Amino acid sequence: MHASGTRRRGAVAVLVALAGTLIIAFAALAIDYSYLTSTDSELQRSADAAALAAASLLISRNTADESMVHAFSEAAALTLRNRAAQENVEMEFDDLVFGSYSIDASGRPTFIENFAGMPSAVRVNVRRSNLPLFFGGGLGHGEKTLGASAAAALAPRDIVVVIDLSGSMKYDSDLRFYHQTQVNARDIWASLDGPAPSRPYVPGPEHATEYADDLGPVIGAMAEWGTPVNPTDYDPTTDPGLWHLPRGADSTSTGARSSLLTRGFAPAVVDQLLSGANDGVGDQWRNRVAVITGLANWSVPANWDGIVRNGDIEWIALPPYRKNWQWRDYISWADGSGNKLINTHPQFKHRFGLKTYTDWLLDAKDHSSKTMLTHTPEEPVTAIKDAVQEFVRVTGDVDLMGLATFGSTGRHEISLTSNRQVVADTLYNRQANHWDNSTNIGGGMQIAINELTSERARQGVRKIMVVMSDGSNKRGPDARAVAADAAEEGITVYTVSVGYTVDRDLMQDIAEATGGREFYAFGDPDEYTEQLREIFRQIGGIRDVWLIE
Repeated sequence: MHASGTRRRGAVAVLVALAGTLIIAFAALAIDYSYLTSTDSELQRSADAAALAAASLLISRNTADESMVHAFSEAAALTLRNRAAQENVEMEFDDLVFGSYSIDASGRPTFIENFAGMPSAVRVNVRRSNLPLFFGGGLGHGEKTLGASAAAALAPRDIVVVIDLSGSMKYDSDLRFYHQTQVNARDIWASLDGPAPSRPYVPGPEHATEYADDLGPVIGAMAEWGTPVNPTDYDPTTDPGLWHLPRGADSTSTGARSSLLTRGFAPAVVDQLLSGANDGVGDQWRNRVAVITGLANWSVPANWDGIVRNGDIEWIALPPYRKNWQWRDYISWADGSGNKLINTHPQFKHRFGLKTYTDWLLDAKDHSSKTMLTHTPEEPVTAIKDAVQEFVRVTGDVDLMGLATFGSTGRHEISLTSNRQVVADTLYNRQANHWDNSTNIGGGMQIAINELTSERARQGVRKIMVVMSDGSNKRGPDARAVAADAAEEGITVYTVSVGYTVDRDLMQDIAEATGGREFYAFGDPDEYTEQLREIFRQIGGIRDVWLIE
C-alpha cells in the first residue's frame, strides 16, 4: 500500500506539472492572440479610414495622376496619425491600388484594378511589421507581421443635367450688348467657315483668342471686319467695316465706293449705285444694296436708266451653314425689320458689313432650323458646354448621366447612360434657341424627374439633378412646385445661375427645397467661363464614399 500510494502521488505530481505547463502555454497564447487580434482590429480601422479618405479625393484634381497623388497624400497623413500596437501603421504608395468597380444584380460591388478617365475606387493596404510577441518567442515565433486591406469607392449616382437653350444663351455674342460686356462677335464670324472652337474655348478681347489670326469668311464683297468692338469706345458710325447705305439717301461710304471701283464698275455707275434717288421704284434700294455688298452679281445694261431690276441680278450662292433664309432677308433686317440691334442702337440702321451680318444670324436666324451655329462659340452657351464636358470628366465610371434641355419647352435629350460622354457630345451639337426661344425651367426639370424615376434609374442610388439657367421662368409649370416634387422623390437639385438677368431667388429656392445648393457665375465671358468649369467640378465632387471591401 505504501509503495503504491507513493507512486500515485508521484504520477499526480507529474500530471500537475504537465498541466501547469500547458495552462501557462495556453495563457501565453491567449495573451498573444488577444494582442494580435486587437492589433489586427486597429490595422483594419486604419485601412478603412485611409481608403475612405483616399476615395473622397479621387476626382479632386484636374487629372487622374494629380488626383491619385492627392489621394495618397491624404491617406498617408491619416495613416501616420493612426497607431497599431502603439506604433505607427505602415503604408507606401504602392499600397494604394486605384481602379473602378462594378455592381452586380444584387447590388454587391466588386473592385476592379483598372479604370478609364478618372479612378472611382481605391484599395489600401496597411501593415505593422515585426510585431514582437509576448510569449511566442518561447515557441519559436518571436515576432509577426500583420496587414489589413480595405477598398472604398465613390458612391454611384444617377444624374440628369438640365440646360437652358433659350435665345438669351447667345447674348454675350450679340452686338446689342456690346456696351455691357466684351462680346465675341468677331469669333462667331471667324468660326462660320471653321474651325469649331477648341474644347474648352477660351474667350477674350478681339485678336486675343484662338481666332486672332483667322481671317474668317468673305461675305459677298464684305471682307473687312473693321474696328474692334470695345465696350467703352466703339462707334459704329466711324467703323470702316460697316458701309452706310441708307434708303432714299445717298451713301458717302468710302469703303463701298472703293469696293465697287475695285470690282470694275465705272465711276458714273458707282455714283448711281450709291445714290438713293430712285429708291422709291420697285426693289431699287434692296437690289442696289445687294450689288454694292456683293450679295448679288449684276452686269450693267448698255441702256441702264439707273434702276437695278429684279431680273437683272443673280444672288450669289448661299453658305453651307444656312438652312432656311435668303440674302434679301439680311438687307430687310438692316432696314429695321424686327431688328433688336437697331431698336437698342439706332446708329446701326442701314449699316452693312461683317459685324451686322453676323449679328443678323444671331438675332434673326439663330434657330437651328435656320442657321447651323453649333460650331460657333456663342456665349454663354459655349461656356456651359465646356463646363458640362468638365463635369463628365470628373464623374465616376459607375455614375449614369442623362440630359434634358429647355427653351419654351422641356426636351428629353439623352436617357440615363454609362456613356456619359454622349451627354457632352450632344450638347456640343446644340445652340442657343436650338428648339425654341423662351425659358421653361420647370418643364426641363420635369423631364429630369421623369428620367430619374424611370425604369432606367437604379434603386438605392443617389439621384442628382443639375439645373442651369441665365433667365427667369416664363413658360410652363411653376419651377418651385416642380422642385417640391423632386424633393418628394428624393432628388437633390443643384442650380447653376449665370449672368446678371438670372432669377437667383428662384434658383436658390429650387436648390434649397431639395437640400441642394445654388452656384452663381457672373462677369464677362472670360470671367464666368472658368467659374462655370469650377462650379461643375465642385458639383461633380459632391458625393458619398462607401466601403466596398
